[in-house]
Amino acid sequence: MGFFTFVAVTVSLIQKDPYYLALFMTIGTISSIHEYFISKHPAFRQKSRIALQCFVGIFVLFGMISLRSGVNFQFVEIFFDLAAGIISGAFIQFFVARLFLPFFFGNAFCSRACWSGAVFELNNRVGKKVGKEKKRSALLAWSYLIVLIILALFIAQSNNPALDTTTRKIWLLSENAMIIFGAIALSMTYGTRSYCRLLCPFLTISSLFSKFSIFKITPVAQDTCIECGLCNKACPMYVDVAGFVQQNKRINDSLCIVCERCVSSCPNDCIKLLPGKPWE
Repeated sequence: MGFFTFVAVTVSLIQKDPYYLALFMTIGTISSIHEYFISKHPAFRQKSRIALQCFVGIFVLFGMISLRSGVNFQFVEIFFDLAAGIISGAFIQFFVARLFLPFFFGNAFCSRACWSGAVFELNNRVGKKVGKEKKRSALLAWSYLIVLIILALFIAQSNNPALDTTTRKIWLLSENAMIIFGAIALSMTYGTRSYCRLLCPFLTISSLFSKFSIFKITPVAQDTCIECGLCNKACPMYVDVAGFVQQNKRINDSLCIVCERCVSSCPNDCIKLLPGKPWE
């Protein structure tokens, strides 16, 4: 709660808009309620997390902000706004969630607030056991990010959506629909959260810093691990959780989205999300 309070006060003062104070305080309050609830009822960890993500991602970010004010939180919008000399919610979300938050909670935004991720979570079973396991390729991910930047800069110079309210909203709906339906189709071939795992430009950037996160999934009873592999099977990002546990090391993988599916799947409660030294 302290983290979100700091962000809420800082951003609202910089932007001179109390709306951001209410926004981040709401997110912080709901997140705190979630953490308290799962501390008392760990069996409901995933249901509570998905409910949190749906509320924050779909209702707060997409519903209250995107549809209300026409703010598009997708990656290219950052460059549309910067080209137009605008500092909007897209850039603020990018700075807070992808450049600042990773040093504290890794890629947790992906599993707790990202509205696109909320849709993917609801679609989690599609492609779960379909197709060949495909892990993230740094070359593919960075190539996709660079193409998006070039495309965004080209569009910004020719007909910048940030300069016209109607065009902005059309771009908002069409781009998000394309990503959602494209990602669902991708999941049918490469498994759940394929877009996040293979392409997401936000994750490409935040993963540079997430390895230095204070909070990580941590082995707390390595000697009770029976090497069942359920943690690996539960991970939508194909992180080798079991490998870290067997070495009694924190899950220091840059692609971990801190969804805690591995924690929920462990029959012996070998792992938990805990603070620790950022470099471990």
